[in-house]
Amino acid sequence: MTIVYGYCRVSTDMQAQHGLSLDAQQEEIRRYARDRGWTIEEIFVDGGFSAKNTDRPAFKQMTKRIKEANGKIAAVVVTKLDRLTRSLRDLLTINEDLLEPCGCNFVAIRDGINTFEPVSKMLLPFLAIIGQIERQNTSERVKSTVRHIQQQGGHYGKVPFGYKTELDGRLRRLIPDPETFPWLQQINDWYRSGVGMADIAARLNREGVKPRYGKKSWTDCKIYELLRSQGVHRTRAIDSPNVHDKQKAYKIAYELRCDDRTYEFIAKELNRAGLRPLKASEYKPSSVMELLRSAVYHDRATPRGLALYLKEQGLSLREIGLRLAQAGHFPKRGGQWYPQTVKQLMVS
Repeated sequence: MTIVYGYCRVSTDMQAQHGLSLDAQQEEIRRYARDRGWTIEEIFVDGGFSAKNTDRPAFKQMTKRIKEANGKIAAVVVTKLDRLTRSLRDLLTINEDLLEPCGCNFVAIRDGINTFEPVSKMLLPFLAIIGQIERQNTSERVKSTVRHIQQQGGHYGKVPFGYKTELDGRLRRLIPDPETFPWLQQINDWYRSGVGMADIAARLNREGVKPRYGKKSWTDCKIYELLRSQGVHRTRAIDSPNVHDKQKAYKIAYELRCDDRTYEFIAKELNRAGLRPLKASEYKPSSVMELLRSAVYHDRATPRGLALYLKEQGLSLREIGLRLAQAGHFPKRGGQWYPQTVKQLMVS
């Protein structure tokens, strides 16, 4: 039985265009799998996320599940390659670090890619290059359009709290909303008089004032974003001798977490190492949890667990083989580790 995962993604402005809505993608994947007698274990969905990187919640969850499946997932199926990524670098990374080590194939229905067939693997980099060029051209066209709209005094994007839009010819312009603009002025007055953001949120909730987007109640985070977008609140430079180095911090935190250290202990060690998060002066347990949210832990007492752990650290297959031998682990049939035998170990 061939078990596969499906993956769908749309950008916010493409949900209902060109047959690429989430529902349409899922139905196409199900139909394709059904015609071939494949079983879809799950379809992972990222709505409103760009393909310029892989920082997407459903994609990360799918990655983790593939690694944990120990080779049981035969393929990832998407409608088009650009649903997975438009970045050549990301595609190569996904293929070399995830799909190949886990024995998982890749199928892009409309692009005719099916790596169950060897020739399709040769086409992946070329198609990714085309997708990357398309993304760059689209980005430039959008930026040019937005600049033109703004230069003409028009508005592009979400309508902020306190305002509404009116049509002026072909442009939409922002105008104060009679119902919410007085509350926007009140929020600004409260903030300038020293009222904290959490208190402002609580006052608005008590008065029954609703935010324009998202949850039905105000939070300090929503107040922060509102004030920052207006330029009322300006972020201050972080006053800390520590430096932001996510890769170095991740390696330290991952190592300590594998040794069952607490988040509080890890935070202290990262601060002692002179590291800090991007938007804070020091690490705290909550920021350590955020740093490690995509980490997968392996039992390094076993050869496979150690190999997977070393792969997470960025070591090559050859280097992993040397480390396995140094730790006293050898192939079942004896001899030395070769890149291919290390690869087979990780997908077994």
